[in-house]
Amino acid sequence: MKRALIATIATLLFASCVTDPMEQSHDGATSQSKIVNPSATPAEGLLLVRLAEGATLPSFSDVAGIAIEAELLIPRSAIREHSSLDNWYILRFDKSADVKGVASRIATNEAIDRVEYDVEMKRPEYQSFGTVAGRPEPTRAVEYPFNDPELPWQWHYHNDASLSADAVAGADINAINAWKYCTGDNRIVVAVVDSGIMFDHPDLEDNMWYNEAERFGLTGVDDDNNGYVDDIYGYNFVWDRGDITPGDHGTHVAGTISAVNNNSYSGCGIAGGTGKGDGVRLMSVQIFDGDDGCFGHQLAKAICYAADNGADIANNSWAYQPYTYNTDKDYTDWNGVLQEAIEYFKAEGGKDSPLDGGLMIFAAGNESSPVADYPGAYYSNVCVSAMAPNFTPAYYTNYGPGVNICAPGGDATYGTIMAISSTSLNLSDGGYEYMHGTSMATPHVTGCAALGLSYALKRGYQYSVDEFCNILLTSVHDINPYMVGSREYFSHSSGKHEEFELAPYKNKLGTGYIDAHLLLMQMDNTPCLYLSTGAEQSLSLDAFFGEASEMLKYESCTMENDTLETLGITEMPQIVGGMLKISCTKPGVGRIKVTAIVGGDEIGGDYNMGGMTVEREIELVVRGSVATNGGWL
Repeated sequence: MKRALIATIATLLFASCVTDPMEQSHDGATSQSKIVNPSATPAEGLLLVRLAEGATLPSFSDVAGIAIEAELLIPRSAIREHSSLDNWYILRFDKSADVKGVASRIATNEAIDRVEYDVEMKRPEYQSFGTVAGRPEPTRAVEYPFNDPELPWQWHYHNDASLSADAVAGADINAINAWKYCTGDNRIVVAVVDSGIMFDHPDLEDNMWYNEAERFGLTGVDDDNNGYVDDIYGYNFVWDRGDITPGDHGTHVAGTISAVNNNSYSGCGIAGGTGKGDGVRLMSVQIFDGDDGCFGHQLAKAICYAADNGADIANNSWAYQPYTYNTDKDYTDWNGVLQEAIEYFKAEGGKDSPLDGGLMIFAAGNESSPVADYPGAYYSNVCVSAMAPNFTPAYYTNYGPGVNICAPGGDATYGTIMAISSTSLNLSDGGYEYMHGTSMATPHVTGCAALGLSYALKRGYQYSVDEFCNILLTSVHDINPYMVGSREYFSHSSGKHEEFELAPYKNKLGTGYIDAHLLLMQMDNTPCLYLSTGAEQSLSLDAFFGEASEMLKYESCTMENDTLETLGITEMPQIVGGMLKISCTKPGVGRIKVTAIVGGDEIGGDYNMGGMTVEREIELVVRGSVATNGGWL
């Protein structure tokens, strides 16, 4: 049933450690406790070890009796400052050796405080739906800001429900309204930890990050002394080389984040700029290549590489299989090197951005599991579930504990065009294709975060990672009112449509579904008022002037002429009976200033005893229709 657009990793089988007869001593239990994640199928000829604090690297051949080569997990030249990763080493030895026996012997050395087996990750299992001929034309209820031909079909940015009878207007990230304030900034760098990005794709190449020293340096030379040779657009950690092998999954994810906007080709990226080299830059951190995936130590190196080379955000559309770990403690106890690398990114990433560290964003997983997959499920990682084009959960999405936020991931149950349209390796069909999954939902949150950091640069804002996460995770609308009844999905296992109940998803898809425009407004501390097009509406001002707003004396409502025109307002809004009366005929956004007197009916001063004026600037957000709870209908 599941067509997972997400990396799956070989499930760790928690078997008991092998105890060598040579270790039957009083300290045997202590040495064995150093060995973690004793997989039934560990990598051959490879172990990861962490030195005890202050210890020096021992001669492992004296312990294990075989030739062992040791190398730093992270190249020393790449580490900016001391971290626990300084103490991690990769041990390589003959693949015919009993890896568990070697681990048992090495664990007896007092210089070692941790031994980890390494496990190879499998490639992502996913399905591409390709392109679609004869698609229905969108109604074009809004004026699109860019000339990219695919944009009207990217319903996940602006959904007017014209593409499918099953779509519901407003089930999107509200990108078009956000683009009125910001479209991206090339000083922000996003690492796409995935298969390789097609760096010369016509809709991506102008927004690719590149290593200037390597791009204009000598082939086969580490020109910038960062520990990696020829890493021009990133690095291929599968084969330990600078050559990026383009993959359709990573290329698709990258396009959602920062495909070049307004270049008359393919589609748009959330933070892709205006076609003037001003989009967020994409770093290709390759951990999958065809059927091949990285080992855990390579993944840790990849994440550290992203931090050391300037990434502000890391998009991770991959995860372990469900129930590989059941608690955060299981995860950190059994996969220490990976979590240390993630913590390193959080501490060392984003050094030149408005953040004081790096932001990690993960997919929740595609197994319809009632828990999120790790590493996304870890409490300090942002974990993304997927929404269909009608506010219901995508049939494949994981939900429940560990999930933080929801975003459009597409759902081809409602037709291929209700999957996510983004960049493709196939340039002959316009350079785009459709996919769906939490892999596709995740870059929507990453793109919004990148847009937010771009806006922070524009406005001169600075945040801690925690502060920015708080804003990101609350820039949402409520999805819970839609968790009623049941919905259909297409079961690939049975080959027919089946149903699932929606009630189990209530309160389990995260804080809500993300709104890019609301994120920027929250950063400005500008309150938003949501309303629909059509008849005159009377709206309470309690949220802006307090619960006694109806009792206040209002002085004025003012709007700029261009805002009146944008929203199709023919008569200036008024305050009647303490309520804002307004009629909008066009969808869009704009500001209204409302002035009230608090402390009397007159303004005090001179010979008057009265009150003071309070002015609030409110962002009006006009869409097709809006629910009473603030979520779009």
